Amino acid sequence: MHGLNRRRFLKGAGTAGVAGLTGLSGCTGSLGGGGTTTIKFWHAMGGDTAKLLDNMGSDFESQTEGIELDVASKGSYRETLNATTSAVKAGNPPAVSQIFEVGTQLAIDSGAFVPVEEIIPSDRIDYDQYLDSVMNYYRIDGTLNSMPFNSSNPVLYYNKDAFEAAGLDPESPPKTFEEVRAASEALVANADVEKGITFANHSWFVEQWFAEQDALLVGKQNGRAGTPTKANLTSDASRNIFEWWADMYDEGYYLNPGVEAWSAADQAFLSGKTGMHITSTSGITSLTTGGKENGFEVGVDYLPVPNGSRNGVVIGGASLWVPSGLSDAQQEAAAEFLLWLTQPEQQVRWHKGTGYFPIHSGAVDTLENDGWFDENPNYVTAFEQLQETKDSPATRGAVMGPFLKTRTIIEEGYVSMIQGTPVDDALSNMDSKVESELEAHAEKTN
Repeated sequence: MHGLNRRRFLKGAGTAGVAGLTGLSGCTGSLGGGGTTTIKFWHAMGGDTAKLLDNMGSDFESQTEGIELDVASKGSYRETLNATTSAVKAGNPPAVSQIFEVGTQLAIDSGAFVPVEEIIPSDRIDYDQYLDSVMNYYRIDGTLNSMPFNSSNPVLYYNKDAFEAAGLDPESPPKTFEEVRAASEALVANADVEKGITFANHSWFVEQWFAEQDALLVGKQNGRAGTPTKANLTSDASRNIFEWWADMYDEGYYLNPGVEAWSAADQAFLSGKTGMHITSTSGITSLTTGGKENGFEVGVDYLPVPNGSRNGVVIGGASLWVPSGLSDAQQEAAAEFLLWLTQPEQQVRWHKGTGYFPIHSGAVDTLENDGWFDENPNYVTAFEQLQETKDSPATRGAVMGPFLKTRTIIEEGYVSMIQGTPVDDALSNMDSKVESELEAHAEKTN
């Protein structure tokens, strides 16, 4: 682990903890105006995470007079966004909707939402108490449009027992692409695994590896200085990623679970088919527990990078948006709910129950004071990786209207590579397709 970095980060975050608790202490109690206001919270979580949100919603109701909260899962992130925009058009929107990070520009372009900073009273919240790397993603042109909620970044999970069997140091996992290849070779040759590593075929990882190289995915400063029309998928940074990824498959070291096949990748790792796995920090709880249940210890470390330099990662996950068309009482209730959710107490609970990292520095302070990170060292890696991220247009992540289509093009492009298309040809095809989508969106919105 990276103990010195962890202490330095937590010390810096913790200095604001008491102030943060004080600043939000008034967000529970009675909603003014009398009577009861009913609001809906739509999310995209399932399984135990959905149950946790149900329980948290019930606790909010019990702690806040005058508000009834209806919590409901609307399916996937895409389905939740579509359901919300449709409900706004129909005049019956939820008060709060969970929308994934790549839906940010779509949500803004839809005109269906009100920036959260316009409905949360400025004297009720101190934004300086929130982690800058998280807030920077959702603040567009100086405006905070949504409240960060389930934030994550990708990390390397590895089977410490398999590392020992392969003659690898279980306390020194690979840091670079080449080290991943070397570790995979040793694992396949000497440990009881079929492949060295697995991760879902998902554009999110490609976006992370662009950021780590301080490279822009699209033009106009990753879409943060205007509407982009150019893609950078034929760049050296892109070639560094895809040549390695395609070679890892061809050499038999990468287990391809399929496009966006998160669960299949998890199961391949937990069943011992691979010695390493890359996925979101939101899997720390389930994968650490699952490893124990399958008889091995799971280690967690930074995302391996294409070369020795490291610039940082891009926030993943989702944030909470407030649709337009609500009554004043509903907007006020939505603000109360957002304030309650971001209190350190709720953020600690959310982090421990899911592995998503808390966005409030007061929650980090509480976790450190309680010895949580000492007892559960896997959880601190995400914080360290976030702390060491250098703020830039690359690490803030791309913002563009056709982000979902772009992800599909990238994922399908990788499939074509492992089916025989030369990497350069596939990248050229991907680049032209993405640029066509960007140009069409620019014409439609400008």
